[in-house]
Amino acid sequence: MRNPCIWCCLVLLTLVVCDSCLHEERKHLMDICDAFLWPAGNPPDWSSRDCCRWERVTCSSITGRVTALDLDAAYPSWYGLLNCSMFLPFRELQNLSLGNAGIAGCMPGAGFEVWSNLRQLEILDLSENELNDSSIMPLVGLASLRSPFLGGNAIKNDFTVQRLSKMKLDILDLSWNGIFGNISRAVCNMTSLRELHLNGNFFFGVLPSCIRNLTFLRVLDLSNNLLTARFPTISFANMTLLEQLSLSHNQLEGLLLLNSFSNHLQLKYLRLSSNSASFQVQTENPEANISSQLQVLELSNCNLNANSGVVPSFLSHQHGLYLIDVSNNNLSGHFPTWLLENNIYLSYLSVKHNSFVGSLILPSTVNQNLSWLDASYNRLSGDLPVDINITFPNLSYLNLSKNFFQGIFPSAVSHLENLSTLDLSYNNISGEITASFPTTMSMNHLVLNDNNISGEIPTSICTNVNLGVVDFSNNKLTGSIPNCIASNHLFFILNLRGNHLTGSIPTGLSSLLNLQFLDLSKNHLSGPLPSLPNLTYLHLSENELNGTFPLVWPFGANLKTMDLRYNQFSGAIPRCIDETFPELRILLLKGNMFEGMVPNQVCLLT
Repeated sequence: MRNPCIWCCLVLLTLVVCDSCLHEERKHLMDICDAFLWPAGNPPDWSSRDCCRWERVTCSSITGRVTALDLDAAYPSWYGLLNCSMFLPFRELQNLSLGNAGIAGCMPGAGFEVWSNLRQLEILDLSENELNDSSIMPLVGLASLRSPFLGGNAIKNDFTVQRLSKMKLDILDLSWNGIFGNISRAVCNMTSLRELHLNGNFFFGVLPSCIRNLTFLRVLDLSNNLLTARFPTISFANMTLLEQLSLSHNQLEGLLLLNSFSNHLQLKYLRLSSNSASFQVQTENPEANISSQLQVLELSNCNLNANSGVVPSFLSHQHGLYLIDVSNNNLSGHFPTWLLENNIYLSYLSVKHNSFVGSLILPSTVNQNLSWLDASYNRLSGDLPVDINITFPNLSYLNLSKNFFQGIFPSAVSHLENLSTLDLSYNNISGEITASFPTTMSMNHLVLNDNNISGEIPTSICTNVNLGVVDFSNNKLTGSIPNCIASNHLFFILNLRGNHLTGSIPTGLSSLLNLQFLDLSKNHLSGPLPSLPNLTYLHLSENELNGTFPLVWPFGANLKTMDLRYNQFSGAIPRCIDETFPELRILLLKGNMFEGMVPNQVCLLT
């Protein structure tokens, strides 16, 4: 029988090991803490005695050694160069995260090759850094590495993909690097691969047919490239374990029968869209039998059902979707309210660029999850829903532009507290803007142009301190431009063209250092033009403005367009025009009272 005293000692020893990190590793963790600049200047709280309880640190429950270290968004203090040697004391390190850290390379003699001594390192996150091909190449020598995350770096050479393809990997993420070239057939030899992320690059040419060899793939993301994939194809027929397949924003061609995915029982994400007009997805003939419950479905710009207008019938059996994008397909009929009713977790719905008609009918139940609704470029009509804030209380993006909506400006939008983008342009909305003006602090894009909205610009626009884009052009607004508008320091587009505004241009606009586009043309504005520092586009035609030719030295160097037509500007065109506005591309001065000679320097505006 086992001695009970010895047994108790063993239990106590285990508890001591499990409850405390090694002193040696604690010391090296403190050295790492000092070697990095932490987000917002706030290093993690590593003050307690037991480093296994520190945030961003994970230890083995058996040995007490560090097994995972999260240094995400911590910047190496030595000019962005990483000293890889400082991690060598952590002999059981399995998972290391150094993402979003501004790493541009490694210190001399302390590059990634030294990690070959970390024989248990399997997961390495170096995403969102500034690493190039040569700096990451030593990773090929890390025999234990199974999951390198290298997305969002500066890797450009397709040869790098070939080298990495020789490793025995479970996950390879090279997304959003700008890699230029063909997808190497060497990738097809990585038969143990479970995830392959090559999206957001410049891969071109035909998708290698041998990719069908990757039968263990759960995730395949080739989106946002220049690849040509021709359907029908057997490339994906054997990948029945796929959970996510994204081919969107490539050169897809031919006819894809969605029924070909009927055996993909694990499929959750399916994203298909083409930059080509020669791609068609057929869901009705034969009828698609998607056995799995999808979570993400993108069938955008794919000549859905040969542009017959038929909404895919298999969607009526889907109840777990949280993203649906069926834009640019000429779908017809009434707005598909049933998509919202069937999918109570739906957070993103885009049906833009179709031919839906009738009123925008909201579901009878509240959807707390919907944050993005885009029904622009359709033929919807009638009044805007008066209770949209109740049905969709958490909307952050609402685009109903280019329809036939009418009635008064909806007061409901002023109660959408999370709304950041509102676009109701190109409709027939009328009434005064003042009573219903959205005042949410989250608003940064407010686009209401080409309607029949009247009244004065409300001073509450000045309290929306996050506004960056305001377009009220081609309405019936009256009164003056509020002086307090200068308090919106994030303004970079302000378009009030084609209204009935009077008074002068507020001098406070000169303090808007982010303002790049200003269009006040076709109003009744008068007086001189204030200094406008960083403008790129200035449109002031058809007003009653006066004064001499506006010179904004030295702040006008970025100006590309200056339209001063049909005002009352006078005096001479200055000789230094070429030095003041070296980037000027469009100069329109017709219908003013300028006099004297046109200076030769105008010819230097090449």
